[in-house]
Amino acid sequence: LLRQVNALIVAHLRDQNLTQAAAAVAAATMTPKADASLPNHLLRLVAKGLAAEREEAARGGGAPPAFDSAGGGGLARPLGTGAVDFSVQNVRGPSKTFPKHETRHISDHKNVARCAKFSPDGKHFATGSGDTSIKFFEVSKIKQTMLGDSKEGPGRPVVRTFYDHVQ
Repeated sequence: LLRQVNALIVAHLRDQNLTQAAAAVAAATMTPKADASLPNHLLRLVAKGLAAEREEAARGGGAPPAFDSAGGGGLARPLGTGAVDFSVQNVRGPSKTFPKHETRHISDHKNVARCAKFSPDGKHFATGSGDTSIKFFEVSKIKQTMLGDSKEGPGRPVVRTFYDHVQ
């Protein structure tokens, strides 16, 4: 479902002649840019979904959850049809506040890191990059680096860097 939504967003940006934004979103989400979809398909789907929610609320049933958590993110109900008034603002409470976090440079790839994965025991993790390198980290050494309390001097959190030389 997420891939389909990303493809719809890229297609919508492309349809609105926002080609640089479409290319940036496609690159960031690894979505193919050549997806052929109907013009304004995303707008039609959003309009149908909002109409279905309004219809459900008018019946007095309240709005059911939009996604089925057991189904892996599939839609819980079919989308309805009808016109939607986009001029109405949906007002909600204050926005959520997030705690401040300190960041510190530990290591970097030559290109954007595309994925990361922790080991099952949580002691190591690896990151993969668009430059076809993989960096393997030790979590305890990262904590030492972040806290600065290493008795053995500065710790090197990167255990190993692997490169793909096939390209």
